[in-house]
Amino acid sequence: MANHEGSTAQDAAARKVDVVKFPLLTVAELKAMKYPSSDWIVEDLIRLGRRRPSLLAGKPESGKSTFSRQMAVAVTKGIPIIGRQTKRSPVILWQTEDDPADVLDSWNRLGYDEAHDEKLLTLIDSGYESNNLDKLHDALVEHSDVRLVIVETLDDLLKMEDIKENTAARKAFDTFHAKIGRHFSHRTAFLCLTHLKKKDCDESGDMIMGATVIRGRTDAKLYMKTVSDDDDRHIIHCKVREGRPIPQTYLDFNPETKTSTLGLTVAEERKMNVGKTTGRIEEDIVKYFAVHPNSSFEQDCFPVVEGNTSLKRKIFNSLVKDGALVKSGKGVKGSPAVYHLKPIPMEVRKEAA
Repeated sequence: MANHEGSTAQDAAARKVDVVKFPLLTVAELKAMKYPSSDWIVEDLIRLGRRRPSLLAGKPESGKSTFSRQMAVAVTKGIPIIGRQTKRSPVILWQTEDDPADVLDSWNRLGYDEAHDEKLLTLIDSGYESNNLDKLHDALVEHSDVRLVIVETLDDLLKMEDIKENTAARKAFDTFHAKIGRHFSHRTAFLCLTHLKKKDCDESGDMIMGATVIRGRTDAKLYMKTVSDDDDRHIIHCKVREGRPIPQTYLDFNPETKTSTLGLTVAEERKMNVGKTTGRIEEDIVKYFAVHPNSSFEQDCFPVVEGNTSLKRKIFNSLVKDGALVKSGKGVKGSPAVYHLKPIPMEVRKEAA
């Protein structure tokens, strides 16, 4: 089991940082203050020692719950998740959405071993009670060795009066800090699931459901989405204040174990697809002139070959420049420009045969 000695000293250090008598401090005074140690629960992604909780945001059925539970089990085992090492420690899942049987099924599929792994505690709440933060506070007091709390969902825990209104959101975060953050953030990291808006925005942060305060009062932001109705793959990316961000990356999902690993980035797949498309268009143009020699490109070949307009012209011009297509005619009235494939020399034909 993990060694959690020294928590009392850390608690005292955290209180020294949190209680400041005067709002104006010199650099020397800042240097003299005692700060709690900062450590990564998930390498360069989820960290201790920060007042802000982190977010895992996505639309419904985007894979948030499944991924967060994979993270919970990974931390109890001290094994990597999506290529990031974890700090082995006990974990609390605070959730209101699933039945206990469904949660247990997740732990079983993910291979949680109660005899060998760290504690994995499921705090199942109705979501309708007003003392959610008090329950979480009591759980963290009782289990002082917990280093990660996963909250499903942020709004169910904080009970914002109006999630879209900044004043209400600020009040809810202040209450969270007063009851939870100031007492435990030096030794426990918080990852809160939340929803994204229905409509996409140019910037992912603008899609977080609710007031802009939610974005400002949180640390790392992980975003998940489904590609489309016809493509059920999930994409993850992350923006961090400190650490290493994750570019938009496809997740390779194992439905039996309900675990995900990082696949190609969206940029890598797009580049591969462009290469495949370029090769297919070039092949189609060559095939067309092989069957229809002395045809025009614009009037005859162009309408038949599928693909992006500018890309088709670019590939055609490249074939002409490289000599694969030979032009006949001057391209004027009475002498239209037509093309045919460059003849294959006889010796090359014999070698091919």
